[in-house]
Amino acid sequence: MSTKLEKRVAITGVGCSRFGDLLNTPEIKGLSVQELTASAVKEALDDAGVTGLDIDAVFAGNAMVHSSQLPGTYSQLSKWTGTQFRAGVHFEGQCSSTNLGASLAAMSIAAGAYDTALVYGLETTRTRVKGFSPYEREPLSNQDTWLWTDMAVNQAYGVPQGYDIFSTYNGIVALGYCRKYGISIEDYDRSMFELCRTRRLHGSLNPKANIQETLEARAAREGYADAFEYWQSDKHNPFVAWPSRLLSLVTTADGASAMVLTRADLARKGHSQPVEFKGFGVSYSDLPWYGEDPTYWEFDRRAIDAAFGMSGIGPGDIDYLHTHDCSHICGICTAETVGYLEHGQGLAAAREGRLRFDGDRPMSTHGGRHAFGHAWAASAGSDTYEAVLQMRGHAGARQIPKAPEISVIHTHGYAMIGTVVVLGGM
Repeated sequence: MSTKLEKRVAITGVGCSRFGDLLNTPEIKGLSVQELTASAVKEALDDAGVTGLDIDAVFAGNAMVHSSQLPGTYSQLSKWTGTQFRAGVHFEGQCSSTNLGASLAAMSIAAGAYDTALVYGLETTRTRVKGFSPYEREPLSNQDTWLWTDMAVNQAYGVPQGYDIFSTYNGIVALGYCRKYGISIEDYDRSMFELCRTRRLHGSLNPKANIQETLEARAAREGYADAFEYWQSDKHNPFVAWPSRLLSLVTTADGASAMVLTRADLARKGHSQPVEFKGFGVSYSDLPWYGEDPTYWEFDRRAIDAAFGMSGIGPGDIDYLHTHDCSHICGICTAETVGYLEHGQGLAAAREGRLRFDGDRPMSTHGGRHAFGHAWAASAGSDTYEAVLQMRGHAGARQIPKAPEISVIHTHGYAMIGTVVVLGGM
């Protein structure tokens, strides 16, 4: 099996909606899912300097059809995106969907089947279709969101209320990390506080983030002079799976993202600065996700190795990294597996501010799954959107001082698809 793309492929356009709530968030309030997605697609097409007429194939990602009610997504959105009569497919890789779609698109372009492809993802994890109307929406409870999400877990392992993601993805990994590296629960808690501060800072600098309030501002609004005291409050930040707290977890959101990929030789004639899609790795696994060491996940290791092998890079080449941080501790473990952070030093890096946009190991500068928010199938595309902005030097107040040359985006598609994408300058 070849481990290289036969032809060079580039991302020429990216787009992303504001992440939030279609019933309440000002920039997207009152939009239908179709309008939300079309806005992200239009931004990507405009960024690439093309129209739907220039697209050869469409890869449309949506994981929870329960809330969107858009099966056959590529067909239902063809007129909204200007891509009628193109080749199209609906796919899902859960929270890895958009970057998995980019990998499929890159393969089709490198194989010579298509010149230009559109990839988009959409998800609503905060609202759902009301009745059967395509225009009306109602709030979606967290209970339904997680129950529907848990349907992606091998149901032979399940229990009636769904698989318990919180303990497996947070508490067990946290305890394993502390035991493995001799870290006290007190130090762990302080590190998670500092990491949350960083994510919230990044979100506050991002006009498309779901949460745009720093942790310090939130604490003050609730009457706390000390943000760490607020962090330790059982009322505002309870333990979800000890020792992990609520504010170390994902925040659900409605959102959409999109990207345009094309042959690298055509990209040079594009509208905006192209970014090379250098390589990818995908590896999936069933439960249990780990063995005796809950901080090490073999499918991630394999996806990382495949992406690095295809792109010809190593850990020392990475200038910017995003790891899937539905659970902040899992995001740290993955960064150490990648080699971007030293093993056992990830929490110290968080405490020291090294993971900030202006630190020496910048990570998740859009705010991550907590501050930017998580719209399952759209989120990987939002991660790539941020990486492309950073590489172009267009990330505004959160811009990394030296624009990255090599970016790596890691995502988990529950449960469980490890997807790693490597981007490079052209």
